[in-house]
Amino acid sequence: MRRWIIPGGIALFALALGCHHEVEMVPLAERTIYVTDRFYDVQALTKDRAFVVGYGGKILETTNGGRSWEARPSGTELALYAVRFADDQHAFISGQDGLILHTADGGKSWQQQESNAFFQDKDGSKQPLYLFALHALDADHAWAVGDRSILTSTSDGGKTWRARKVAMEADISGGESLAAADPILYDVKFVDATNGWIVGLYGVSMLDAQRGLAAGIEGHLARTTDGGQRWTFEQIEVEYPLVDPLFRVLELPDGSGWAVGAAGEVMRHQPGETAWKRAKLGQDVLTWLRGLSFSDQQNGWMVGGYGLIYRTTDGGKTWLPSQG
Repeated sequence: MRRWIIPGGIALFALALGCHHEVEMVPLAERTIYVTDRFYDVQALTKDRAFVVGYGGKILETTNGGRSWEARPSGTELALYAVRFADDQHAFISGQDGLILHTADGGKSWQQQESNAFFQDKDGSKQPLYLFALHALDADHAWAVGDRSILTSTSDGGKTWRARKVAMEADISGGESLAAADPILYDVKFVDATNGWIVGLYGVSMLDAQRGLAAGIEGHLARTTDGGQRWTFEQIEVEYPLVDPLFRVLELPDGSGWAVGAAGEVMRHQPGETAWKRAKLGQDVLTWLRGLSFSDQQNGWMVGGYGLIYRTTDGGKTWLPSQG
């Protein structure tokens, strides 16, 4: 694959005239994106503005469609797994060790909040739990999920978070009982204050209280049209089978859909079509893709390993790397 690296700057050397040969050094320009970066999530706010979060507490913002990126201080070196803006000023980030960050100034500054997401051992010690996903319905209401079936939520903008374990079905037996005892929760979506979904798959996307999609292992995609009472597998037409998981799935109001996953898999279906097919990006992507977000039906972003950030401005006909 092509690995896109932001030029770090050019060192210019000038040799002074006269008896003393001195070297004048121009400082190197600071990089914002490295090939060692791992980006886990992206949110598009407008066609030109987006936030990306990832490994090492990294938060990046662009306001010019990815021509340049600005690093925003997170105050942590922990991994950041999800970012969700409720409006253009208020947002939450969830991450490693129960981390929750909050902004009320459009992402210029971020403050840590106490998520209360921890597991208590038999000896009384507490272990913080990873929070892999979150959803913000508005400036006050947000939910985050992660390890050991943990769910934590706020109704006051993050001043207080209430954590609890999501209970599993009581009638599960046999091997399923062991697998479901403490599953990892990977995604959460709410369409209003009372209707929400949590998945132990990798991703869920809901258009409304009845219609939605979920993505998971071996490239499976499932759809519900009755609020989750029944799920049916989507039709997939590929030249060679999907064997890797899909991490994120998204369906847009026009009926087009996108899903991204491990091994650089990018799947899509066109409006009016039932089958999903591999998207043609024009280049190989040999790393995982984790984040996927559209601000409208034409403008979207994908992010993943190797500091990869892709952008489309034509509804996915073409995707180009954003080099900052």
